[in-house]
Amino acid sequence: MKNTLKIVFLGIIGFSFLVYLTAPKNVKNENKVAVTYELHTKNLPKIFDIVGNNPYAKYDTLFKNGEEKYIVVLNHDSLAVFKDLYKFTDKNVVLIANISNTPWLIKKIAVDGELENMYKESKIPLINDENGNFIRSLNINDNTQNAYFTYKINIDGTINYLNKGFVKLGALEKGISEQESQKALESFSKAL
Repeated sequence: MKNTLKIVFLGIIGFSFLVYLTAPKNVKNENKVAVTYELHTKNLPKIFDIVGNNPYAKYDTLFKNGEEKYIVVLNHDSLAVFKDLYKFTDKNVVLIANISNTPWLIKKIAVDGELENMYKESKIPLINDENGNFIRSLNINDNTQNAYFTYKINIDGTINYLNKGFVKLGALEKGISEQESQKALESFSKAL
């Protein structure tokens, strides 16, 4: 019995140590001065993960020159609502899942699979921004749980911030009714 407890205890310590060593280092520096620059497609990350059928795509696949497009950055709760956006708009939209503040182990165990499951029927590409590259390139520093941010990519490649919106708080954990989701998506698509 003693040996079994020792093995279990050492296994837990070993696993914790392994997670600590393999977790990506946090590169945030709270003392950095905010740099403002023109929002442009040339500042967007060139390689990223897409949830769904094409897990690895390049910049040129989604952000073609001379093409108008909308970017919607989704924080935690808005991910549950926007999964059905493809039913409400025919606009050229790219969704970005801002999961950069989620702990590394939770991302690997639960979040990636849950995003796949939620967006498996969506016709709109969803970029998994687990490292925060997109939110940094769009100068977003707001991680409000139920917020989303809308941008428009112009034909010349410049990006305009359109608005910040909110969905029902707790929509991901507690759920959201189909009527509430439909109402939110209809008002969003009309605003586009």
